Amino acid sequence: AMLAIELVHDRATKDPAPELASAVVEAAAERGLLLLKSGIYSNCIRVLVPLVIADAELDEALDVWEEALTEALV
Repeated sequence: AMLAIELVHDRATKDPAPELASAVVEAAAERGLLLLKSGIYSNCIRVLVPLVIADAELDEALDVWEEALTEALV
């Protein structure tokens, strides 16, 4: 169950936002969640979730990811 999101400055131009991806990865790591930057421009965040993850663990990880995104976007 791999998931990736591509971070861009503008949806219309799709200008890559590698600095935003770095900020999200760093903010998540500070909260104990390890994410992986990927893509040609290092503006994608890729996650490979274990197939045996519990629902509570997944919810916690998604909450941390959301907090990291919010912090990076401010």
